[in-house]
Amino acid sequence: MAKKKQAPFVAAVPAPVITYWTEQVQGAVGRKAFFVDTAAILESLAPNDSEFGQFFDELVGERLVTSTYVVAETVSRMVKSKPRQFVGPGGEQNFALALYFVRRWLIDRNVVVLCVPDFIFEYAKEHFAGIEHVGCDLVDTLSYVIVRGLGQERIISRDTHFQQLGLMCYPRAS
Repeated sequence: MAKKKQAPFVAAVPAPVITYWTEQVQGAVGRKAFFVDTAAILESLAPNDSEFGQFFDELVGERLVTSTYVVAETVSRMVKSKPRQFVGPGGEQNFALALYFVRRWLIDRNVVVLCVPDFIFEYAKEHFAGIEHVGCDLVDTLSYVIVRGLGQERIISRDTHFQQLGLMCYPRAS
């Protein structure tokens, strides 16, 4: 029997959540926000990458956004990576690459790093409880909540579960 595709779970959106996103869209983040996921950042620093690094270099007029959760997850994966799994432009690896990422990569690309308030995290936890069928972890669920909160339907990521949740993943396959 074929497994039936389930629609994404949508937790009830409390008023403080709506107010927070309205302020973010009208404030520093803006309407053209383009969320950057861990997978895209790491892929752009993989030695054999031919897609993500160029995609980031060619973005013009887009406001890149990520979260403190994505930054922490990315740094953790860099520090614990295998030799030459991820490499910076100056040959940085592991801890040195993580320092490059937080000190240069984010700044050079003008990435806004959101530190979401507790009530957004609580909302993401409720959403996480309803999407077990997708296979997202909590950081990915929070990224999804941020993308939707910013009124977007796109994300810079290779993770296919974002597509299962209705987001368009970039860069698009050519």
